[in-house]
Amino acid sequence: MSDGQYRSLIQNEGDITPYIPPGHEGTVNYRLVDKEFCGAFEMNLGIVQPGGEASPHLHENEHQIIYILDGTADVVLGDDPAVECGPGTVVRIPPKVLHAVYTTGDTPLRALVLYSPPLGPRDERPVSGTS
Repeated sequence: MSDGQYRSLIQNEGDITPYIPPGHEGTVNYRLVDKEFCGAFEMNLGIVQPGGEASPHLHENEHQIIYILDGTADVVLGDDPAVECGPGTVVRIPPKVLHAVYTTGDTPLRALVLYSPPLGPRDERPVSGTS
């Protein structure tokens, strides 16, 4: 019988401390898998309120994948025109590609966001009033 040695590997989103990433207006992220798990990737749940955005930015070394669960957004990659994206959309962003995400509609955007390798240190802000 197991003594619960692996229990810490199972969590609910509500048990994870949320944060606000830099340059992301109206966004709260939950780091579902951090670099300590395997060192190869990081996975976040991003929730962006209507009218929120990830301002244009790029990642020097990280590949980013966005999988939209709920809501809609206009996604801009490089100089290409915006593409309207909804549930089931996979967005692949190589390193050094300027990108932005702008929510559309009146419901929050919920997306899984993966980075490989995991993101380096940055100015994340804690979400006040949560536990």
